[in-house]
Order: sequence, then C-alpha cells, then structure tokens
Amino acid sequence: MGDLESLARGFNRAAPWLVAGLLLAAGWVAADRYLAGGDGSDNVVVVTPEICDLNEGACTAQHPEGGEMTLEITPRPVPMLQELELHLRHVGHDGSDPEWIELDFAGVEMYMGFQRPRLERVGPGEYAGTTTLPICTTEAMTWAATVLPEGDGDAARVQYRFVTARDH
Repeated sequence: MGDLESLARGFNRAAPWLVAGLLLAAGWVAADRYLAGGDGSDNVVVVTPEICDLNEGACTAQHPEGGEMTLEITPRPVPMLQELELHLRHVGHDGSDPEWIELDFAGVEMYMGFQRPRLERVGPGEYAGTTTLPICTTEAMTWAATVLPEGDGDAARVQYRFVTARDH
C-alpha cells in the first residue's frame, strides 16, 4: 500500500506541470494555426459542410487564382480508423501543376496530431492518395483539409471542412 501512496503523491506533484505543458503546447498550435500572416489564410476559400458536405459527395470550390478545385473522399460517409481514398482535381487554371500536393487534416475543435498525406499527380490537374483519420474522443469531429501545393502552407488557397462521427 505504501508504494501506491508514494506513486499517487508523485503523480499529484507532477500533474500541474503536465497540465501546464499541455496547455502551452495547445496554445502554441492554436497561435501558429490561427494568427494572421502565418499561413496565408486571408486568401483561403473555406468550403463548409453547409456549402458542400464531403460525407455526401465530391465538393468543388472556386480557386482564388483561377479555375475550380474538387476534393472527393471515399468511402462515404467519411469514417475514422479506416483507409480513405483521396482525389483532388484542379481544372480551368493556368496549367502549372505542382508535382504533388499535401492535404493538411487538422481538427477544428481540438488538436488531432499531424495528418498530412501526400497526393501524387496522376494526370494534368489530377492528384490521388490515401490516409487514415484517427478516432476522436468526442462523438463528432470537424476536420479542416487544407490543400498545400508541394507542402507549401503559404500557397494554401482552398480548405474543405467536414465532420466525422462515431456512428458513421
């Protein structure tokens, strides 16, 4: 019993430091993601589920620099802990296709770790790849999938938001 009490006292002394460290890390991530100037977000078109729901089909956005960008995620509705097929198409633009694109999947309500699959060019303006989203402790999670040409956050111009739910 003495070892258990000693362990509990040690945890009680460390717990405030652990919480402070987690809060500091969360603040750092939030500041990096949401403060103006760091990610070019002032020029990013955001496609919300109210505009188009990726759980129901492909979603198209008008790219600020020309043309349309369409993202499709299958299977639908978008599940957690299951391999997802990602297809991105950019048509009607100037024709300068990056060699590859990353999709940065970020949890909107909470940090969900680093999720940035690479989509390879499979044709003019066409990209494909796969990923798996982690499960969330809440019943539903809003995700922001930001298109990053060749991984360049400053070049991001389109973001798609969608919700995953445990009952999907």
